[in-house]
Amino acid sequence: MASTWNLFKKIGQKKVDDFRQSSGKNFSDKIDKDLPLGLRFNCLIEFPEVDFILAGADLLIKYPGSSCSVVSYGKFPVGDSMLHRFYLDTSEGPYLLQIVADSKKIIEECKLFMPYDEIYPDDWGFWLAEQDGYIGLSMFDTKSSVRFFRVWENPEATRIVESNTDGSTIDRIPPVRFVETIYLDPFGEKTETVTYETMLYGRHVNESVDEYLMISAVDESDGASVQIMVGLELASPSIKVI
Repeated sequence: MASTWNLFKKIGQKKVDDFRQSSGKNFSDKIDKDLPLGLRFNCLIEFPEVDFILAGADLLIKYPGSSCSVVSYGKFPVGDSMLHRFYLDTSEGPYLLQIVADSKKIIEECKLFMPYDEIYPDDWGFWLAEQDGYIGLSMFDTKSSVRFFRVWENPEATRIVESNTDGSTIDRIPPVRFVETIYLDPFGEKTETVTYETMLYGRHVNESVDEYLMISAVDESDGASVQIMVGLELASPSIKVI
């Protein structure tokens, strides 16, 4: 996996016990207490397979397998809510579990993402130009010609990019910018700061299943890239945390 996912190599360099021994800290110092679903560093997760089965071969995201563990944790505020990101090591490679919880810690959204593609642009204007940058257009086509449609909207910032003879239009809104602090150990001694300019897209796979695509211009310590992930919304009570 390309550069952003090299972060997983850094994450695995020290175990929980190593940090406890080197820092002299105890459980009360941990930053992974009271997180959604009881998730924490090194915990194991079992995901329901039913939506993956219902979608069949048309789904771009693949089932992560039965052996998934949390190796890193990130967060950033979204309005009055908090977006939690749990970076997972699985038998199928790195995955991302993204959970949004409100001020009362009630879960509002739960999505599982898998890396799909990563690009190192020579022309950043193609992706981020204010008028017609690809990140933020009303539709997005993958390299395998699967079309997704923008989920997020901002009527006040919408720009028309193209008007067709049939009256339809392609428009653009600016991507959402956020800065994530990623904790590489349960005591917060090692961190990474990553800046994103992101847009979320979705499509109906069939009557039962929707799939999502999240595309981001990512700026982190190893450099900058355009990162594409595909995802599936999950019912949080169906996720088993061990």
